[in-house]
Amino acid sequence: MPYTISTQNGSRLSREHNIRNPNVVRWENHIDPSGHYEIWKDEKIRDAYHRIFDKAVEEYNQKQKRKCRRIEDYYTNIKNHKTKHLAYELIIAIGSKKEPVNPEIGKEIMRKYVDTWDCRNAKLEIIGAYYHADEQGVPHVHIDYIPVAEDYEKGMNIQNGIARALEQMGFVGNGKETSQIRWQKTENEALESICKDRGLEIYHPNVEGRVHLDTETYKAKMVL
Repeated sequence: MPYTISTQNGSRLSREHNIRNPNVVRWENHIDPSGHYEIWKDEKIRDAYHRIFDKAVEEYNQKQKRKCRRIEDYYTNIKNHKTKHLAYELIIAIGSKKEPVNPEIGKEIMRKYVDTWDCRNAKLEIIGAYYHADEQGVPHVHIDYIPVAEDYEKGMNIQNGIARALEQMGFVGNGKETSQIRWQKTENEALESICKDRGLEIYHPNVEGRVHLDTETYKAKMVL
């Protein structure tokens, strides 16, 4: 029996939802309180910023003669940035409510996908991976990551920069096909390859008519 797979990328994420903070999820009716979920990796975003960027901040500040040009907190700088995002989230799923995959096989495939993330995405630092089988839709995994680009001539040598990070990984946009679209296609292919290795046949309905969905709309469609 053939199955569908999906990968949806966006900039909206909620760690408290992903780790199932009771103060948050008690208001989310689509979550089964007795359902199963697993936290495979979890690092607070602010802690990740200190780990990834503190050395670059220190090196940059040492070169600044004027105190006003120094960076006090890179996390806050990005949080207040007009166009940049602190982190991104990729949601992956296999099958649908109408065509469910064996849950243990599905979890095994998604776990391997997460475990091999670093091999495919050297410039996308994974800070969270959360398996959710307690929602109304199919089991899925949230993957939170920070783009880490290098060799900037202005500012810090290492910065949060999604376009540059993807470019340094070999993904360059061409017309309407942006670098993010090209990257996501390869991630979809990686997930499909793992599925095939596990003996699952994959098909792609309405590929030509597929449009980009915001994360909340995508989550809603996953219950179909």
